Amino acid sequence: DNNRLANGIDSEYYASLNTDLSSPMLNRATQSRTAPGSTFKPISSTAVLEEGVATASTYVKCTGIFDKISPAAKCWIYPSAHGTIGISKAIEESCNYFFYELGYRMATKDTGTYSDITGVERLQKYAGMFGFDSTSGIELPESKPQISDADSIRTAIGQGTNNFTATQLARYVTTLANSGTCYDLSLVSEIKDIDGNVVYKNEHKVQNQLDFPVEQWNVVRQGMRQVVSVHTSSSALINQINVAVAGKTGTAQQSEARPNHALFVSFAPYENPEVTVTSVIPFGYSSGNAVELSGLVYAYLYDPDVLENTTITGNNALSD
Repeated sequence: DNNRLANGIDSEYYASLNTDLSSPMLNRATQSRTAPGSTFKPISSTAVLEEGVATASTYVKCTGIFDKISPAAKCWIYPSAHGTIGISKAIEESCNYFFYELGYRMATKDTGTYSDITGVERLQKYAGMFGFDSTSGIELPESKPQISDADSIRTAIGQGTNNFTATQLARYVTTLANSGTCYDLSLVSEIKDIDGNVVYKNEHKVQNQLDFPVEQWNVVRQGMRQVVSVHTSSSALINQINVAVAGKTGTAQQSEARPNHALFVSFAPYENPEVTVTSVIPFGYSSGNAVELSGLVYAYLYDPDVLENTTITGNNALSD
């Protein structure tokens, strides 16, 4: 309650906030970091396309367990397998094996011999292009991002030591949505005086420009559209509203003693993006819960009448 912190501070109330286990004084959007999980996979996709270790027509056979390294890395679907899939389908199904293989190829491109540091450095390069090498630019205190510095195989699926805030994920997905313009985020568009005259206009700084072929953007975004239109239940709110949404789910484990973090990065409309929505629920169990939260935002923006008959149920079943 900001009223109790304005024009003098209610010391008893302030002390209760500082000791509250839910950390209400922490701005989770800008200061709480999590591994991005599978929301990172579109970066890995663009990286391998640009590096020439895969093309839009490359297919990989997922057997459920990736044993080119030791210890072997398992796909989330193991002991089952996804079979033979390409990039768009791998993004839709969030096939870990597919991206393990791509991370492996990044690490063996030059010599044919696995070099973990080589693979990591290549993935770091592209993560930096999408803005993960700096804070987002938003006019609030923000934790510094951390791009993974170890384990090319698991870095490619968003694990390793990757650690980002929701605002940094938001800048990244906005770059995906607009085909490569990485803007600094801002809360301020313009400032007007009491008479309505514009006294400050924010031109919005471009942090980086990614000049990738349109075919590469299309194959990645097609996979993101399929995450929503195919992989997510047709009865989910996000598929009931009057706008086509594209996105990528993510589930990130921080501790075996607590539930996983739930993430979803997205944009809409799919054909002509106007807005991006990033949902991060700390210890939120499943990415399906982050999808549902984002669906509520898109419904409010594009189809508010749907909200009158909406019941929030939670979705703990959606795989990432």
